Amino acid sequence: MKIKKITDEKIIFDNGCELYYDHQQDCCEHNYADFEILKTYNISPKTGKTINIYDIEFGTCLVEIFGGGVSDMGFKLKSINGEKFFIPCYSSQNGYYSAELVLYLKRPYADTEVLDITNFVKECIIY
Repeated sequence: MKIKKITDEKIIFDNGCELYYDHQQDCCEHNYADFEILKTYNISPKTGKTINIYDIEFGTCLVEIFGGGVSDMGFKLKSINGEKFFIPCYSSQNGYYSAELVLYLKRPYADTEVLDITNFVKECIIY
């Protein structure tokens, strides 16, 4: 599957799958994965050649496309050919709230896959 559209809240693939995050936001916090950073990838992290992120082929389940996480930083999306694209995750808050963040892959005609990515969220404490 290939990326069809990238927004600040989700990635929509050409086969109808949607990758998105969720967190029950409270009034004084904002937890999110910065999907829009994918729009800035124009060089392959694997080969160094020029790429178009919309031409990259990804697997069809969360296990195939989740390329691991970096504690307190974010996670990686992995393409079929093994390229990994880093997506930072943030929690902007005053320190009182949770940095919890969950990743979902909603697939047409199949169960939605769920992965807790809280350990990969960078907390930005603002007083």
